Amino acid sequence: MAAADGTNDDRASFARGSDTAELRGECPREIVDVLDAVSMARNYPSRNALVVEILRSWTDKVLHEASVVAAVTRRNPQPSDAAGGSRR
Repeated sequence: MAAADGTNDDRASFARGSDTAELRGECPREIVDVLDAVSMARNYPSRNALVVEILRSWTDKVLHEASVVAAVTRRNPQPSDAAGGSRR
């Protein structure tokens, strides 16, 4: 992605406003080969359908993890928080 100054900006784009977004990047060939083989074995229309399934499952796990962390840390502040200090 090109930055405003014309340089290449490799940071993730966090734009919102659509139900879908393009996701692409380099991936080791052996991973792509497995994705293709599993997609064919499951009669998926594309490797992207499998990638979306994998990412949806991973997202569910991460959101659960985040909710547990948030729930636990609300009840058990870090010692520096309890004392009014700041975390490093």
